[in-house]
Amino acid sequence: MWKLSIEDDQGNTTVVNLVREEYGVGRAEENTIRLTERNISRKHARLRQRDGAWVIDDRESYNGVWVNGVRISGPERLSDGDLVQLGDYRLEVIDEEARRQAAAPRQTLIGAHDRLVMVAGPAPGTELGLTGERMLIGRGEECDLRVDHASVSRVHAEIQPLGDGRYELIDKESANGLRVNGAEMKRALLDGRDTVELGDVVLKLIRAGEIFVPGPDDTYTVVATGDRTSASIAPTGAAALPPAVKGVAAVLGLGALVVLGMLIFGSGRDEGPAHLTAPTLDTATRALADADALLAKGDVEGAYRKVTTEIGPESNARQSETFKKVVSVWADDLLRRGDDAADEATRRSLYGRVEKSEAVDAARRKRASDKIQALEEGVAGVDALPEARPAVDAAAQAPNLAGGIIKKNPFGDPGGAAAAPAGAAPPKEDDLGDRAALTRQKNALKAKVQTGKASDAEARMLRALCRQLGDLSCVN
Repeated sequence: MWKLSIEDDQGNTTVVNLVREEYGVGRAEENTIRLTERNISRKHARLRQRDGAWVIDDRESYNGVWVNGVRISGPERLSDGDLVQLGDYRLEVIDEEARRQAAAPRQTLIGAHDRLVMVAGPAPGTELGLTGERMLIGRGEECDLRVDHASVSRVHAEIQPLGDGRYELIDKESANGLRVNGAEMKRALLDGRDTVELGDVVLKLIRAGEIFVPGPDDTYTVVATGDRTSASIAPTGAAALPPAVKGVAAVLGLGALVVLGMLIFGSGRDEGPAHLTAPTLDTATRALADADALLAKGDVEGAYRKVTTEIGPESNARQSETFKKVVSVWADDLLRRGDDAADEATRRSLYGRVEKSEAVDAARRKRASDKIQALEEGVAGVDALPEARPAVDAAAQAPNLAGGIIKKNPFGDPGGAAAAPAGAAPPKEDDLGDRAALTRQKNALKAKVQTGKASDAEARMLRALCRQLGDLSCVN
């Protein structure tokens, strides 16, 4: 039977027996597997059974679906032990039948625990036993597995056992990053004989009971390309290169470095951020540069999509000025378009996108929320207000300046009807009704403004009402 083990960020685990053909996963109530944290979309992912195995695909979720540390872009076939990351949840796929078939007893030859063996670094052959539940790897004394080398951060990574000799490795924002089997990763699933690079140090995962004898593929050398961010470690090989070949390779390598430097610091400087795509830049840096270029071209939506889909929620790149600028410009653009929209549905949609985006700052999300609340409360727009008709003729309202300046009160005495000049026709009943309705709406909005609970749209409506009613005292 296939099972799904679901662990939240507090370490609580729930196991689901996969007995249906299809499961919806998300925050909405209609999902078969409901995950309630905010970083889970309403319809986040879908699990389907295909040809005796399970396939997962992303339903255009905000934070994406990650399988074994890699974000998927289409349907992904799952195998026993695969680790799926959805927001703060870790989901492990379990095939009980496959595990029973693979559970043949192994003879313990050496070591009672899985271990990381150093194959390149300050002390090749050193073994680091994996005996804890959550172990820190790094140069600092607080780490459970210490690797004393300058290229290793004080707290470089964390490793967690998942059972059956498999481990999850997580980068702890190290300076030089992680490489697993030669690929740069933030999270990875480790199995027996996988190699892990921490800076210039290479470790190999060896399972309990296995004897490790270094072979030709376990001899490593540092291959640098001019700076630390692009350095990598590759197998040297069993046979040494002839001196002549080494000389040619050195010349070619130096030439490549010169050309690379010219591309980065020459043409790239003149052509702007869009051309900063050299191998020395990581994914987040490239995404920021591309988004900045899209923003300069006026493609606000494209710039926002670039930074929010290619830079994960936990990345420090989200604190950069470029990221904040792109997101702020996008949010302001949607708020402006919402204010200018003619129909309520478009306004609500545009405001809602800003309100729901976790990349947008709290102040702008609050503005969007206030605008949505104003729509829900049914406050009429300025253009929807009825035209107030004067209670008396304009000529009859003209002040008599013969006896000096007369202070005019367009509403008459407080609490009473406006005084009409002698001979003027009395105001019509529907005119007084319109003015009374506008006055009530003005007073309600004025009370909200005075208590600080009014939105920007409501404040603008109040000013329009005051001008329409001639109450200049409240316009300011």
